[in-house]
Amino acid sequence: MTPTLSRRALFGTVAAASAAALLPLRAATAQTAPVPRTVTYTRKIGDVEVTTLLDGYFLLEQTLVTALDPALIAQGLADAALDSSAAVPLPVTGYLIRQGDGLTLIDAGAGGSLGPTAGNLAATLAGVGVAPDAITRLVVSHLHPDHIGGALTGGAATFANATVHVNATERTFWADPSNAAAVPDAMKPWFDLAGQMLAAYGDRVQTFDGDADLGGGLSAVAMPGHTPGHSGFRVSSGAAQALIWGDSTAIASLQFTHPDAGIVFDTDGAQGAVTRRRVLDMAVADKMLVSGTHMPFPGFGHVDQRGDAYAWVPEEWKLF
Repeated sequence: MTPTLSRRALFGTVAAASAAALLPLRAATAQTAPVPRTVTYTRKIGDVEVTTLLDGYFLLEQTLVTALDPALIAQGLADAALDSSAAVPLPVTGYLIRQGDGLTLIDAGAGGSLGPTAGNLAATLAGVGVAPDAITRLVVSHLHPDHIGGALTGGAATFANATVHVNATERTFWADPSNAAAVPDAMKPWFDLAGQMLAAYGDRVQTFDGDADLGGGLSAVAMPGHTPGHSGFRVSSGAAQALIWGDSTAIASLQFTHPDAGIVFDTDGAQGAVTRRRVLDMAVADKMLVSGTHMPFPGFGHVDQRGDAYAWVPEEWKLF
């Protein structure tokens, strides 16, 4: 049985003491084998070592894609050699950054929020010899469940010695009870999870505004739209740099050729499209190495200009 991330599944019930257990999805995928537990890829950015950690995957129903005609969705999938009648396969990836004695994790994976095909980040970290308490800094692109679910274990902080860095606007949005009250009941668990995570890390949560230097060769780049304070991160070492853009572009088979296309979970789809074009234009102009949470694993590549659209150019696997 194929796991499909439907609106019902995404807005399923969150177990109060756990990291967003989406029960309808879990039941639907009971027959599905989980992904391998230690799928990683490491490359250098100058003197900085970046390891992509495959947390798992999900399938996004085509009906959750916005601002794109269904026929163009089917055509985009076919052009990418995917099943044009099926849901869109998307990996979930976290990033381990080693620089000096520091270990930074960008995004914490899904935890229990996507059922048995995701939530493997802790095991994947163990596979590269990193215990949760060795992480010194957790930097989150935004507070959606598939990015923070793994930051909690049994309701407590997974990374006992880590500071958490999040955009101030993002924190304010998800911590505001009036925003939680305004959404459908089915989406309130997303706010509950964000609140649980922020509470678990308490005074270890540090906020930043817009574009900000986070230290250690890492800087935040404002990329609002998917969520109000959604952020990407630039990794720099000498002349070398890479941009990890979170979910600003999340569907490689569709959003490069149709950059105005969004996802129903975008807080502001129009702003997200403006941000997407700005980031893609920057990647083209600067010939930047880029990566994203839901890009085809291992996630590194470049962006090519194609008229008014773009193309994803995967980086060849680094053999040395």
